[in-house]
Amino acid sequence: MASAFAATTPAPRGRLFVKATVAAFVVSMLPWCAAADEHTNVATRFGPVDTQAVPGTGRSDIRLRGASLGQVDGTAGLVKLSVQDDADYVLVDARLPDPQCRHRFTLLQVGPGDEATMSQPFGDCLTGFGARRAGDKLVIQLAQEGAAQVHEFVWMQDRMKELTNVLTRCEAAQLTAASRWIPVESAQAARVVTGTGRAWFHTAPLDECKLPALFVIPGDVLTVLHTYGDYADVTYRNPRTGREASGWLKLDRLADGAPKP
Repeated sequence: MASAFAATTPAPRGRLFVKATVAAFVVSMLPWCAAADEHTNVATRFGPVDTQAVPGTGRSDIRLRGASLGQVDGTAGLVKLSVQDDADYVLVDARLPDPQCRHRFTLLQVGPGDEATMSQPFGDCLTGFGARRAGDKLVIQLAQEGAAQVHEFVWMQDRMKELTNVLTRCEAAQLTAASRWIPVESAQAARVVTGTGRAWFHTAPLDECKLPALFVIPGDVLTVLHTYGDYADVTYRNPRTGREASGWLKLDRLADGAPKP
């Protein structure tokens, strides 16, 4: 039995609407919820970075190899950004006591050698979402809490400059994924849909980016082009209608060993 498609909707190319704007490589980090991947210490190629509360001040001291680089307001958490670059980057997420503005960010560039640069604070009242590369620049993605908007900030020496474009969460996730995905060799590309019920297409590798009228069903055979996190970037051709579609499917709905379609 072939999958159903919305009769009046052209088969979407979920990754195409932003693919052409992506350049270079993204940091190895999925979109994250604030504090989910944060630590009080992280390892870099140039030594450990840690944060310690400064007693009686409501501030946190950011340290590299035990030496202070500076202080930030609030209780700081650290996120290591693994970038294909000469330097390492650590995002400092300072959690503030103000319930109306709970986060403020600082970016730390470490190395090469003994060099270390700490950016000015940025992204007040936003929350962490993701990060990527655009050309030779590092871009940090921060989300507006309670809204669908994602703001991007680019590293410019010791400052983070906000870009003029404001993205949806699905657009931001797609930008990140398109530069981070892992290509699948043609010999392992054919997969069969398993499980029960419909397996929904997504425009980006986020649960909230599900397409409401595009799906495949158990037994359908499709081609996996890339994987990223818990998702696969796939193409599918309906054998009955000849219509084609592409987008993201959950990896746990796909099994290896299907004959090539």
